[in-house]
Amino acid sequence: MSVSQILLALAGNVAMLPAHIDQLIAKGSPAVSRELAQVQRLTPAQIETLIASGDRDVLLALIGSGQLAVERIPCADPWMVLAGIARVDAPGDWLDLLASCPTLEVRQALAVHAAERTDIAYALADDAVCSVAACAAQVWEIPEELALRLADRTEACVRLALASNRHTPARILAELIAHSGSPPLNPCLHGPDNTVALRDVRLAAAANPTTPVTAVEPLAMDLDAHVALALAGRPDLAEETYARLVVLGVPEVTGRVAINWAAPAGLLRRLYESEAGRWRGAVLANPRTPLDLLVRHSRDGGSPNTDNHPDLDGLRVLAADVDPRVRLVAAASHRIPEDLRALLSVDPDFEVALRAVCHASASPEQVRVTAARHGPATFPRLAAHPCCPPDVLLTIATHPQAPAEAVMDVAWNEASPPAALAACLRYPANAVYVAGNPSTPPDMLVELASHPDPEVVLEVARNPSLPVSACDRILEFAAAQYGRTSG
Repeated sequence: MSVSQILLALAGNVAMLPAHIDQLIAKGSPAVSRELAQVQRLTPAQIETLIASGDRDVLLALIGSGQLAVERIPCADPWMVLAGIARVDAPGDWLDLLASCPTLEVRQALAVHAAERTDIAYALADDAVCSVAACAAQVWEIPEELALRLADRTEACVRLALASNRHTPARILAELIAHSGSPPLNPCLHGPDNTVALRDVRLAAAANPTTPVTAVEPLAMDLDAHVALALAGRPDLAEETYARLVVLGVPEVTGRVAINWAAPAGLLRRLYESEAGRWRGAVLANPRTPLDLLVRHSRDGGSPNTDNHPDLDGLRVLAADVDPRVRLVAAASHRIPEDLRALLSVDPDFEVALRAVCHASASPEQVRVTAARHGPATFPRLAAHPCCPPDVLLTIATHPQAPAEAVMDVAWNEASPPAALAACLRYPANAVYVAGNPSTPPDMLVELASHPDPEVVLEVARNPSLPVSACDRILEFAAAQYGRTSG
């Protein structure tokens, strides 16, 4: 860990005072200056000092962060204009200036923003270079007018981008499936083989869930590995089609079907058993795996993962079962109602109670009751719980039987009270976590700012609760280190 890395972290901390920023600017580090220009709200004098450094990247950072007045931006330099294209005060003619720039690299850099900005996508849709126009076809929630305009382009890479966009109108996607679009597709530098380009466009459209299933079904009549892979993740195929996909015996296709929530229950049961359990993990990860398979897995000693299983009535039945391994399946669900979670959190079985209470919706009181009833065995699971109350975190941090990993989780948990954080420091390795915790008290951060481990100092420098005294210590340490280096 170098002093430069610590100063860079400090430069990105918005808790610094202007005087501290002055000291960092005085260090003359280009990397630190760029970070300051991007993150900090600088004074006019600080901005002028950074400009006077002559570092082009610092100037670009000042433009991008909005700290250089728009009238001072050298518009003759397209890269300077590009740096400010996202600013709210960017002049309207900047976009046209960049979209018509003869330098391809500038237009390519502008195209990076096209996925999020419709105005940029429109500006680049007719670009002479197809790869630039293809970026316009990736815009989120693409307007139909723009999609139709792009669909008139014949280049393979533009058609492929349209086929992959989930917001491309369904009728355009259907046309890409049937005829690869109209007018006929032509190869381009990014898809020189027309046969391969045709196949790739159709497969991308086939995999796109926005493409109407009626347009996809003809492909399912003549399956090969490529088509099967494109179809295996779709949620709207006929049940027999999923079975036919598995029969192909292509491992990646079978894996996608096994995790597809639309796969029929009977097929999932067969996959659970097939090939000595090869697909069992994927089936169990499927959000709509039949509950009987999850129960079976749990009874075999596995850890059920019901997550967002939609069968709440079935889960309620399982929660009342006499077998704790069955109740565990219900406790593992993220969707069970609060009354059922509250009931399972006080289950006589340790695993059931712990699984129920470890969900983010559990109340602090439920966490408290579980910790009191089951003791240190719960600490590794509760210390990182988002609803773990401060008193339980203090208990974990100070308990003689608390596992070291649980105490470490207390060290970075922002709900930890000062006494708990102080107790965590009995393990030297926890200093780095306490140093980065925004809830760490100022006096403790000041002390850690002089820690012999530079990793700890780095975390203090990053801490958004950085106190003035800690910042002073870090800068003093850096000054001493630089002096030692130069000497």
